[in-house]
This record gives sequence, structure tokens and C-alpha cells, in this order.
Amino acid sequence: MTQSKIENLSALVDGEQTDSKLLDELASDADLAARWQSYHLIKDGLRNELPDSLNLNIADAVAEAIEKEPAIVAPKAERKTKNIPLWGNVVPLFRQGGQFAIAASVAVAVILGYQQFNQTTQDSDLNIAPVKAITGIQSGMSPVSLSQDRAVPKADVAEQRRKLNALFADHQQRMMLKTSDDKAAVEKETEATPEGEEQK
Repeated sequence: MTQSKIENLSALVDGEQTDSKLLDELASDADLAARWQSYHLIKDGLRNELPDSLNLNIADAVAEAIEKEPAIVAPKAERKTKNIPLWGNVVPLFRQGGQFAIAASVAVAVILGYQQFNQTTQDSDLNIAPVKAITGIQSGMSPVSLSQDRAVPKADVAEQRRKLNALFADHQQRMMLKTSDDKAAVEKETEATPEGEEQK
């Protein structure tokens, strides 16, 4: 079927052309008749004039296509890994190793979950303070607070202050040394430069 026949058929379906020769050919050519039917179906679909139920008989075409398909019979492929001695031993090892890894991760998850579930509140440094009733809060809401009940001994505070004072003293000494080194470097630089070069 040529392109000009297809275009003439499309124009005939659209009502743009009346070709009696094409109509005669339509009665004798099954491919052209099938295309004529498809074009009318497309036209009805574009105009929203399709019937409620379409009788598309594609069973014959599918059955014919299946009959034309060649039968594919292929032998079952042998595993080539069995022929290689090292690889044949490695693959089962990875399978077993994977199974052991999964079992180990499940065991670790169970152990950690059990430890977290049975953890006592005495181990934590921060305890939740009791909530005091506050008047004026509506709708059953209560304030939430977190306090630390553990008192810090005064000896620890004194030790921390002593360490901080030592750090400050060390910092001051280093700053003084740095400034004196900077001054010495500037003096050396000025002594090294001749007087004639400074005036330029």
C-alpha cells in the first residue's frame, strides 16, 4: 500500500474527497478495509461518538501471531562455577557467611534491645523533677522540667577554679612572650635595613 493511497483514504474518511476508484478498491483489499475501519474508529473517538461497548475481535490476530512464533527449546544451562575448583568452594562459603551475618545481627539487636529495656533509672545522671501543681494552666496541661538532683561538692569547684586560673596565667605568659618576640623581630628588621633604603 502506497503513501498516496493512505492519504487518499484518510481524506475520504474525513469527507474531503470522494474517489469511486478507491471505494471499489476498498471492497477488494482486506488491508485497506481494515485501515478504513481503524480510521473511522479513530474519528469517532476524537469526536466522543464511540458506542458504549466496542466489539474488537483481536483473538484471531493474537492466535495467528502465537502460531507464527517459533518454538524456543533451549537446553538448561549448566553452572560453570562447578568446573572451577576454587570458585565452586567460595560461593557456598559466601552463602553460609551471609546466613551467619544475618543471625549475628539479629542476636546483637536482641541483646541491645534487652539491655535498653532493662536499664534502671538509677544509672542516669539526670533525674526528672517532680511536677508541682501550678494554678492557671488550662486544659489539663502540666509543665515539664528537668533538674539535676546531684549536688557538686565544693572541693570540685575549688579544683576547677584553680585549673582555670592556671590556664589564664599560662595564656597571659604566652601572649607576653609573643609580643616580646614580635618586637624583637621588628627591631632586627629595622637594624638590618640601611638608612638609605628607608628614605626611598
